[in-house]
Amino acid sequence: MNITKIELLNFRNYKKKNFDNFSNLNIIIGKNAVGKTSIIEAIYVGSLAKSFKTNNDYALINNNSDFFKIKIHYFDYGPKKNLEVFLDKNGKKTKINSKLQRRLSDFISQYRIIMLSPDELKLIKATPNTRRNYLNIQISQLHKEYLHYLNNYNNLIKNKNDYLKKLMLNSNLDTRYLDVLDQKIVSEGLKIYKYRKKYIELINKYINDIFKNYEKNNQVFIKYISDYEINDYDKILAELKKNRKKEINLGMTSIGVHRDDYEFIHNGNNSKEYSSQGLQKLIVLAMKLSEVQIFVNDYDIKPILLLDDLFSELDEKNRNNIFKSLNKDIQVFITTTDLKNINKRLIDKAKIFNLDERV
Repeated sequence: MNITKIELLNFRNYKKKNFDNFSNLNIIIGKNAVGKTSIIEAIYVGSLAKSFKTNNDYALINNNSDFFKIKIHYFDYGPKKNLEVFLDKNGKKTKINSKLQRRLSDFISQYRIIMLSPDELKLIKATPNTRRNYLNIQISQLHKEYLHYLNNYNNLIKNKNDYLKKLMLNSNLDTRYLDVLDQKIVSEGLKIYKYRKKYIELINKYINDIFKNYEKNNQVFIKYISDYEINDYDKILAELKKNRKKEINLGMTSIGVHRDDYEFIHNGNNSKEYSSQGLQKLIVLAMKLSEVQIFVNDYDIKPILLLDDLFSELDEKNRNNIFKSLNKDIQVFITTTDLKNINKRLIDKAKIFNLDERV
């Protein structure tokens, strides 16, 4: 699948701007703060209806405006399509070919993206919640039903936690409602667990071989950590029952996939604690390139690869290794402040968008 045109209205620092005539390989060059990352962000928002830079959608609106609109035109070996994300004071709307979408899962399964930027180091350094959210996004792009299971599960956990808090104040309330909730929580949680487990197994199928392109004598894999690892409905349900008193005292659900995490294991140790920042960057890079392989090889999907200001972070050897790894059949968008960071053979093949010349 390929993007053919991007239309921006009141998005970030663009009041009204169109970009088109994209090729398979696109390099966006410009000084800092001229809008390179805003183009990448628009592609991201146009696919997932959320930003990778902020959780506040209204921060994406251009100053002195009261709405933004992104329209992405693309084709996928068939009729051309367009996706639209619109936000104003009444909230966010998404459209496919001008038709309003009721479910986010229908919207985000249109074109898929894999994003890599210096900020992605947070996958190793940040909280379990950050890592879970990332995993949820990637799996949702491959499986529409996953988002439905996740929403169901999160609503069940919220309902249970609300009732647990009531029980803290009034111990005479009936606890049979918790039994019903626990049964549903375990059922939905096991579905989520299986999707996450499979996705991490697929990453591990590729990540070590890719990482060896950068660090020949090193080993890396991802370790999935879950309360549902026993993968047995009755045993998990029994564990929740055993923790009932503790949960009432805490006012929260103590077991479940909402506590899942994963670690990057580098040469037998948790990368967060033992790897240098330079090696952590390469580990995340290997993970992202593994995901490209998953989308292409395991799901026959050609994602759009976004590389935001990445090459300034890497030395020449590792930049060249990335160039060799790029799949020629997928569309790539690269932002950079300086073409000196980019291999000349790559430049010769690319469509260059020089934002400094457009200011």
